[in-house]
Amino acid sequence: MWKGISFGCQFAWVIAIAHAASVALAETIATNDNTTALVASIFSDDWNVSFVFEEMEEEEEEEEESEAVITSVIDNSTDQQQPQLVLKGQSNDNDSVMQLRHNIIGQKKRHRPTKRQNKAKRKMKNKRRPGRRPGRRPGGNSRPNRQPNPRPNQRPGQQRPGGQSRPTLSSNPSCFSTSTYDSIDEDIFKIASSIRNDDKTKSHFLGGIVRLAAHDFMDYDRRDEDNPMGMDGCYDVNHPSNDGLETIWCRNCALRLLYEKKYSGLSRADFWVASANAVIRQTSVRNALNLKASFKWGRKDRAACRGSGDRLPESSSCNEVEDVFLTKMGLSWKDAVALLGAHTLGRGDRSFSGHHGTWVDTDKDAQVFDKAYYEELFTNPWRPRNMGRRNQDWTTGRGDGNPRVMLNTDMCLVFDIEQLVKQEKPCCTRTNGYYPDGMNRCVDREAARRRCPMYSQHDERQVATDHVREMLGGSSPNNNNRPFYTAFAEAWGKATTVGQDNLLPLRGNCERT
Repeated sequence: MWKGISFGCQFAWVIAIAHAASVALAETIATNDNTTALVASIFSDDWNVSFVFEEMEEEEEEEEESEAVITSVIDNSTDQQQPQLVLKGQSNDNDSVMQLRHNIIGQKKRHRPTKRQNKAKRKMKNKRRPGRRPGRRPGGNSRPNRQPNPRPNQRPGQQRPGGQSRPTLSSNPSCFSTSTYDSIDEDIFKIASSIRNDDKTKSHFLGGIVRLAAHDFMDYDRRDEDNPMGMDGCYDVNHPSNDGLETIWCRNCALRLLYEKKYSGLSRADFWVASANAVIRQTSVRNALNLKASFKWGRKDRAACRGSGDRLPESSSCNEVEDVFLTKMGLSWKDAVALLGAHTLGRGDRSFSGHHGTWVDTDKDAQVFDKAYYEELFTNPWRPRNMGRRNQDWTTGRGDGNPRVMLNTDMCLVFDIEQLVKQEKPCCTRTNGYYPDGMNRCVDREAARRRCPMYSQHDERQVATDHVREMLGGSSPNNNNRPFYTAFAEAWGKATTVGQDNLLPLRGNCERT
């Protein structure tokens, strides 16, 4: 087919075919009833022919994996790409997060050929091209079969987080400047701002970035001298504790596309922390919580972190907070209480963790990083939900509005509920409130008969309750977020640097002298 055609024409043909394929895929998915928009990735003009072939072969050979709620548009008219979050659809029950995920996975399953079909297809290609040895490509450049050449800033043989087979991008940058940090902040803002008229998806995206960074550092165990883990740009994609993160960090997720197209010279770990810092600053009241001055870089990525999910705190036991944050990470109760305040951002989804709802009143409120989490703990009548099941948690309200959630690990900061939960005896945190129609605000009659006890002054967990009260900033209601912001900045700084050696502050510039 290529005989007698110049290299320039071959290049043009490949680009045209790739572009046509992306447009066709977009048109196919856009026909779904629940799909409102789709953006396909556009090949930039400076990619070479071999890179296009690698991408096509990798797409055929990769295992099926969960896709993102969001994708990215790369503006090839400028030198810098401008990622934009694109809402792909909304289901009848407004559960856009999971409907989009199922739509994308369904398209992948319908259109992706099997490995056996791919193998037969490659054999036929080799038979049609006399003189071409397996593993040799047009132009004379050869490589072993099924082993793509590393792209710029990649190290051959590395793996993606979770043990996937594609090589990872290089780590250990030589410089991280203040302008790069500010650029990440600006790009995160652009992505978040492009999510319009969908508070559920936006709160999921913002909270998901902070959760990604937190799940990277919460596997740290100072007692394990051989493999302490911690911030290493890796999480166990197969562990249930990380369910939902595949909608934040995946091949077509906006956050990962931003990293690979623009910030691949940084380690993933540094990028995740900087991105989480950006979300925290942008969503804090009047942008008051700026963590730029305390940010340090130089974290090293690892290819796989099998078993890291087992170190994450489970939601079922009151002992989990103490075990993970105090015993393993070496933090204080105040640090642990402050870090849990990040639950004010984002939401839980029954399709991921089994826990459904927001920690604060609405999905709009779940886009604000403030002390509302602590206020909700004290002021609402929380009752147990799904008693005796793996996804047992707490909820409040009649269920006629936005679903609400608190985990056992949240409730245990204030209420001594561990034995009641084990015995499956429901209780309610505030039993003296009533709706206008006379119904107790606990809703559940059995729970309304028993008020959840708080810790006694002699209980070792009373210190956690004291710190929750401290985060409230005084008598309610008030707008004083300063105690929470101060405590969180200190705790976040410790958690994102624990176990790290030789971290460096941001540089003024990265120009060589």
